[in-house]
Amino acid sequence: MRVPVEIRGIAADGIAMEESTFTGVVGETGAMIWTSKALQVGTQVELTNHFSQRTAKFRVVWVKEPQDNGLWENGVESLQPLDDFWGVRFPPNAGTK
Repeated sequence: MRVPVEIRGIAADGIAMEESTFTGVVGETGAMIWTSKALQVGTQVELTNHFSQRTAKFRVVWVKEPQDNGLWENGVESLQPLDDFWGVRFPPNAGTK
Protein backbone atom coordinates (compact mmCIF):
# COMPACT_ATOMS: atom_id res chain seq x y z
CA MET A 1 0.00 0.00 0.00
CA ARG A 2 1.55 3.27 -1.08
CA VAL A 3 1.01 5.92 1.59
CA PRO A 4 2.65 9.35 1.38
CA VAL A 5 4.62 10.07 4.55
CA GLU A 6 6.99 12.60 6.03
CA ILE A 7 9.97 10.92 7.70
CA ARG A 8 12.33 12.49 10.24
CA GLY A 9 15.37 10.69 11.61
CA ILE A 10 19.09 10.06 11.25
CA ALA A 11 20.56 8.78 7.99
CA ALA A 12 23.25 6.08 8.00
CA ASP A 13 25.87 8.83 7.53
CA GLY A 14 24.83 10.31 10.90
CA ILE A 15 23.19 13.40 9.42
CA ALA A 16 19.64 14.37 10.39
CA MET A 17 17.18 13.95 7.55
CA GLU A 18 13.63 14.96 6.84
CA GLU A 19 11.89 14.15 3.59
CA SER A 20 8.53 13.50 2.01
CA THR A 21 8.38 9.97 0.65
CA PHE A 22 6.07 6.96 0.56
CA THR A 23 5.62 3.45 1.85
CA GLY A 24 5.97 0.31 -0.24
CA VAL A 25 4.22 -1.93 2.29
CA VAL A 26 2.31 -1.22 5.51
CA GLY A 27 1.39 -3.62 8.27
CA GLU A 28 -0.12 -3.79 11.70
CA THR A 29 3.25 -3.23 13.41
CA GLY A 30 5.37 -1.39 10.83
CA ALA A 31 6.15 -0.60 7.22
CA MET A 32 8.67 -0.54 4.42
CA ILE A 33 9.60 3.05 3.58
CA TRP A 34 11.43 4.28 0.47
CA THR A 35 14.03 7.01 1.17
CA SER A 36 16.67 8.87 -0.83
CA LYS A 37 19.31 7.97 1.80
CA ALA A 38 19.79 4.84 3.90
CA LEU A 39 18.55 5.09 7.47
CA GLN A 40 20.60 3.92 10.45
CA VAL A 41 19.48 0.50 11.74
CA GLY A 42 18.46 0.67 15.40
CA THR A 43 17.66 4.38 15.37
CA GLN A 44 14.28 5.94 15.95
CA VAL A 45 12.38 7.76 13.21
CA GLU A 46 9.14 9.68 13.22
CA LEU A 47 6.59 9.24 10.45
CA THR A 48 3.65 11.47 9.65
CA ASN A 49 0.98 9.91 7.45
CA HIS A 50 -0.08 12.60 4.95
CA PHE A 51 -3.55 11.02 4.57
CA SER A 52 -4.43 10.80 8.27
CA GLN A 53 -2.11 13.59 9.49
CA ARG A 54 -1.14 11.26 12.36
CA THR A 55 2.44 10.97 13.60
CA ALA A 56 4.05 7.89 15.18
CA LYS A 57 7.51 6.75 16.26
CA PHE A 58 9.25 3.75 14.72
CA ARG A 59 12.56 1.89 14.98
CA VAL A 60 14.60 1.11 11.86
CA VAL A 61 15.01 -2.69 11.78
CA TRP A 62 16.56 -3.32 8.36
CA VAL A 63 17.92 -1.49 5.31
CA LYS A 64 18.39 -2.83 1.77
CA GLU A 65 20.76 -1.47 -0.87
CA PRO A 66 19.30 1.14 -3.25
CA GLN A 67 17.03 -0.25 -5.94
CA ASP A 68 17.03 0.60 -9.67
CA ASN A 69 14.99 3.71 -8.86
CA GLY A 70 17.86 4.99 -6.64
CA LEU A 71 15.75 4.70 -3.48
CA TRP A 72 16.61 2.72 -0.35
CA GLU A 73 14.17 0.24 1.22
CA ASN A 74 13.98 0.68 4.99
CA GLY A 75 11.99 -1.58 7.32
CA VAL A 76 10.54 0.10 10.39
CA GLU A 77 8.57 -1.25 13.36
CA SER A 78 6.23 0.76 15.54
CA LEU A 79 7.25 1.74 19.06
CA GLN A 80 3.59 2.02 20.14
CA PRO A 81 0.25 0.57 18.99
CA LEU A 82 -0.61 2.06 15.60
CA ASP A 83 -4.39 1.92 16.02
CA ASP A 84 -5.73 3.59 12.87
CA PHE A 85 -2.44 5.20 11.79
CA TRP A 86 -2.55 3.73 8.25
CA GLY A 87 -6.31 4.19 7.79
CA VAL A 88 -6.89 0.46 7.16
CA ARG A 89 -8.18 -2.38 9.29
CA PHE A 90 -5.99 -5.46 9.41
CA PRO A 91 -7.53 -8.91 9.84
CA PRO A 92 -7.12 -10.47 13.30
CA ASN A 93 -4.11 -12.70 13.82
CA ALA A 94 -4.70 -16.39 13.18
CA GLY A 95 -5.61 -18.21 16.36
CA THR A 96 -7.05 -15.13 18.11
CA LYS A 97 -10.74 -14.57 18.66
